[in-house]
Amino acid sequence: MTPGRIFLDTNVFIIGAALPDSPEAQILRWAGFGMLQPGPVEVVVSQELFEQILRVGQRLKGKDWGSEIVGRIWRDMTFVYVLIAPHESDTIQKAGWIPREDIGIYLTAHNGQAQCFVSSNHELIRALTGEGGEFECLSPQNFVDLYLR
Repeated sequence: MTPGRIFLDTNVFIIGAALPDSPEAQILRWAGFGMLQPGPVEVVVSQELFEQILRVGQRLKGKDWGSEIVGRIWRDMTFVYVLIAPHESDTIQKAGWIPREDIGIYLTAHNGQAQCFVSSNHELIRALTGEGGEFECLSPQNFVDLYLR
C-alpha cells in the first residue's frame, strides 16, 4: 500500500523539476507537482527544506527557478508544514549519527511523521536505515518501482 505521508528530499525536487523523464519527476507528478489537482499523498515540508531548494535552485538555474519550485509546492501539493525547534538540532548533532548538513532534513521528516523518506542521498539513507527504521527510506527509483508501477 502506498504511504499516505512522505518526505521528499531537496534532491528529489531539484532533479524532478529539471529532468521531466526522471523517477524524481514521476514522483513529483504523482504527488501533484505541476498537475491540476493534488496527488493522493501528504508531503512533509519545512522552512529548512524550502531554504535548501532556494539555495540549490539559485546555484543551478538562478533565483527565480528555486522560487518557482517552492511556489509549485504551495500551489499544487497537499503538504504538512512542520517547525523545527533549535534545541532539536543540537540534540541530534550531539548524537552524531546523521551528517550535520542533513539534520534539518531528518527533523523535517521526523516531526512531520513521514511514513517514507525519499532521497538520492545514499549516505543519509544509510544513516537513517541504521538508526531503528523510523520510516521507510528509498531512492527515487526504488520508490517508483515499489509504489508507482
